[in-house]
Amino acid sequence: MDQQKLAALLLESQAPDTQRLKAITAELQKNYYAHPGSLLLLIELIATHGDVGVRQQAAIQAARLVPKHWEKIPADQKGAVRQHLVQATMKEPNAPVRHADSRVVAAIGALDLEDGEWLDLLPALFNLASSNDVAQREVGSYIIFSLLEANPTSFSKHTDKVLELFGHTIRDPHSADVRINTMMSIGAMLLMFEPEEDGESVATLQTLVPPMVEILKDAVQAGDDEKTGQAFEVFQQFLAYESALLGKYLKDLVQFMIDLAANTQAEDDVRSQALSFLAQTVRYRRMKIQGMKDMGQQLTLKSMVILTEIDDDEDEDEMSPARSALALLDQLANDLPPRQVIVPLLEALPKFATSEDVGYKKAGALALGTVVEGAPDFIASQVKSIMPHIVNLLNDADVGVRHTALIGLSRLADDIAEELSEYNEALMTALVKNLQAAMIASSDPKVTKKNVDIIRSVCGALDSMSDGLDAEFMKKYAGDLVSNIGALVAHDDYKVKVAAAGALGAIAESLDEDFAPYFEKTMLALGAYLSVKETEEQLTLRSGVCDSMGRIASAVGAQNFQPFVLDIMRASEEALHLDSSRLRESSFILWSSLAKVYEKEFTPFLPGVFKGLFESLELEEEEFSLQLTEAERGIVGTDEGVIAGGKKIKIRSADDDDGENDMGDDDSDDWEDFGGVTPEALEKEVAVEILGDIITYACGGAEIKEYLEKAVEMIAPLADHTYEGVRKAAIATLWRAYARVWQVMEEETGASWEPGLPLKQTPTVTLAKLGEIVTKATLHNWNEEADRSVVTEINRNVAATLKACGPGILAQEDMMKEIVTVLTTIVTRSHPCQQDLGDEDEDQEVEGTSEYDWLVIDTALDVVIGLAVALGPSFAELWKVFEKPILRFASSESENLERSTGVGVIAECAANMEAAVTPYTAKLLNLLLKRLSDTDLETRSNAAYATGQLIYNSTDSNTYLAQYDTILRKLEPMLQIQAARIKDNAAGCICRMIMSHPDRVPISEVLPALVGLLPLKDDYEENSPVYECIFRLYEQNDHTIQVLTPTLIPIFEAVLNPPTEQLDDETREIVRRTVHLLFNVKPDLFSSNPNVLKLAGVV
Repeated sequence: MDQQKLAALLLESQAPDTQRLKAITAELQKNYYAHPGSLLLLIELIATHGDVGVRQQAAIQAARLVPKHWEKIPADQKGAVRQHLVQATMKEPNAPVRHADSRVVAAIGALDLEDGEWLDLLPALFNLASSNDVAQREVGSYIIFSLLEANPTSFSKHTDKVLELFGHTIRDPHSADVRINTMMSIGAMLLMFEPEEDGESVATLQTLVPPMVEILKDAVQAGDDEKTGQAFEVFQQFLAYESALLGKYLKDLVQFMIDLAANTQAEDDVRSQALSFLAQTVRYRRMKIQGMKDMGQQLTLKSMVILTEIDDDEDEDEMSPARSALALLDQLANDLPPRQVIVPLLEALPKFATSEDVGYKKAGALALGTVVEGAPDFIASQVKSIMPHIVNLLNDADVGVRHTALIGLSRLADDIAEELSEYNEALMTALVKNLQAAMIASSDPKVTKKNVDIIRSVCGALDSMSDGLDAEFMKKYAGDLVSNIGALVAHDDYKVKVAAAGALGAIAESLDEDFAPYFEKTMLALGAYLSVKETEEQLTLRSGVCDSMGRIASAVGAQNFQPFVLDIMRASEEALHLDSSRLRESSFILWSSLAKVYEKEFTPFLPGVFKGLFESLELEEEEFSLQLTEAERGIVGTDEGVIAGGKKIKIRSADDDDGENDMGDDDSDDWEDFGGVTPEALEKEVAVEILGDIITYACGGAEIKEYLEKAVEMIAPLADHTYEGVRKAAIATLWRAYARVWQVMEEETGASWEPGLPLKQTPTVTLAKLGEIVTKATLHNWNEEADRSVVTEINRNVAATLKACGPGILAQEDMMKEIVTVLTTIVTRSHPCQQDLGDEDEDQEVEGTSEYDWLVIDTALDVVIGLAVALGPSFAELWKVFEKPILRFASSESENLERSTGVGVIAECAANMEAAVTPYTAKLLNLLLKRLSDTDLETRSNAAYATGQLIYNSTDSNTYLAQYDTILRKLEPMLQIQAARIKDNAAGCICRMIMSHPDRVPISEVLPALVGLLPLKDDYEENSPVYECIFRLYEQNDHTIQVLTPTLIPIFEAVLNPPTEQLDDETREIVRRTVHLLFNVKPDLFSSNPNVLKLAGVV
């Protein structure tokens, strides 16, 4: 090998010629890097070549080749090579090259130390790092960092000495480089600390945190972007390990970061990095932040002030301090209790919304829109105080304020559209006003751009509000809206066209069948874009049109949409081959909509649909390799490979050289992609969800036989996908498939499941096998899943399946034991998804919870109810396991939601245990009597329901009869309260009490008040006890019910009429029998209401 030729190639590789670079890389791989001698040549170039670029490239390549070739260098040469390399490193005047040289030293040192060689390296490094010569300290400290980064265990036997050294070097009075090198070294060695095993070393480590903060301060003050970024990165590294490593200094660090972020004198990038650190801290240390007095409130309010800096012309992709503050607000709302975030935000909102400063108005609207996703229930409860401000901001004189108010409204409506319905008139007036103003043409480019923003935001708001806009309301606006927005489909800006298509779909969804007058004209306007495919913009537009047509189909129904189906399906199948992931996703979503509309009539399209979905699931995801140090591999937690956001990443240690990227400077580009979500992963997520829809709505027995096996075969492995969206979709679809197959089995056999184990109905072979696959995929994730949304989705699907399909799935091996285990960990808040990262074994219970955290518990409690439904009376044994945590929730003094949910679970479990609830009567009744007087109406309402169920099912009459008068006294005022379904539940309770012991209820006093509440408006489930009680009273010839008959007949007519969901089949039959009974006794009663006889089937 020719050293001069090697140098020449390295020099030439620096020229910006891609084709030549490829040729050089190939030659280097073939003629040099494949041979051990190349490593020696590179080290010689490091030491002797005059060109700084060649020396740097030589060092980069040498570091990569050390793991591959160092062991092949003759032992008698190694000493001289080491000495030569160290001397070159010490003499190197250029800092980046010196750092590259240090990494070569570290690469060799890491291997040698593992093999018991180069034993004088560490003592030499300690001497260098503590030398009186600043230059030597800088070199020594950087080599120590590089060695720790390459293999932290190199210092495992010298931890105390390293910490002692760092205690001095981190305060080096003469060199910022020594200080930052020390700080980076601390970050690289964090995985070596075990707080429970080595408290003394951890305590010493903690004393280094304050000087690390000073290093960041100095870097910020000096305007040194590189050192600032390095310091931030070290603090980020701390979040990957146990919180004990920062200990008491976490609060000080958080305080420093928010003060830095709020400092408008600091550089924007520095402030954004501080906010990013805070967002990550809230995410991974939410329990710790929650425990810091007033910290959540401070972070919220300071973020809102930073948000006032938002600029109308700001690039959405640029993370300015204002946009970083939005991200922090989002994280705060997701991870902290509403009282720590939403309450202070709403208290500050009037000041922001009414400020003379437009920046404050914008910040108020954007902050509110950002936090609603994390706390929709709490925000929904505060609508009356919020919406007047939003309406005013929508009508503000400043167009920028109106724009941000529209964005805020859209985000609110995404989560709480139905709760906004009281303000629909004012909102729609403001939307129309903004739309009309923005549609006026202008010659000013800035005005035109802002008009486009307003138009798109109005359309987006309409899209989001569709769930809360009923047909009767929309009829008043439909003509003008469809006309104006329909015209926008031909707008010059494709983004406006996309927004207009979405708005038309939303209008159709709101109007439902009343969209018919606008249907054909709308389809004609949209249809023009169903086949466009020349540019990316056209493909995006086609995707939006496809989405809109699916919503229109759902609105107008199968018959009206029929003439368009073939063309749309043909276009959607063509779209799969146009190299647009978004368009493919839209095609899948369209198929879901049509499957729901046409159900079994969608069967002719299933071959193409399954083919398209299967091809999506077979997509190869982008794969690249990432060279990680030992420390970084410790964070990742594997030596094999990871998938971050659906992207396959090979984990390479330095000896896994594959010859790629040989001319690159480092792996920073790889890290930029780490954690992103690839289009392929997002597409798979959608495809798996749609498979669930297709199987559920469009597949009968024949289609299940044809497609299910392959579908399950492709879906099951995705339950282990590292992107949580795919994982969640895969597990949910497996459960939905199981439920559908069970439903088909019941349809074919005519037999329904019965509660309890052992099973009274034997599942088919297909169902048993599917059950095995489903439980395996679920249990593999359920116990250890760290993502809350995945655990919540598993809970939802298990609960729904238990309620719909009964105990069949519980017969799978270990399923019952595992389900009880995981539910116990969740309801006791000890599941991995409920813990701070790294602190899974620590007691982290604090007061209050975020809505996302509560959702995990709430859905787990729904699984408990599912078990009660599936097991029936035999659930009484399991109640012993869950009783304590459920009663603790029901007795919570601080959280209304915990009390109301706990009481609701008691009610459902009591109903399904039937008489087996008897042994628990005294304890449950004692709690329910307190809750019947609860200050929270939802809790009181649930307590009424639970009390009725307990009395109706328990045989311990001695216990509950003694409290009958007390219960009735507590129920009486509930009959006058409008909120929280409380009247309906109180009525249901009274009826169950009458049916259980009519002699203990003053029927003549109670019944007139009860009948006065009918028909029930809020909780149709309680119609069941109400009409059963009425029927029994008629059977018993009760005098009071006879007197009330003229009042009841129009009520019977009302409940037999739509909406049909007022009565379940059994209750509907009871009402019919009641009408028959009365008609047979006295036909004249129905002379004024003849229609009720038709509805009841009498005539």
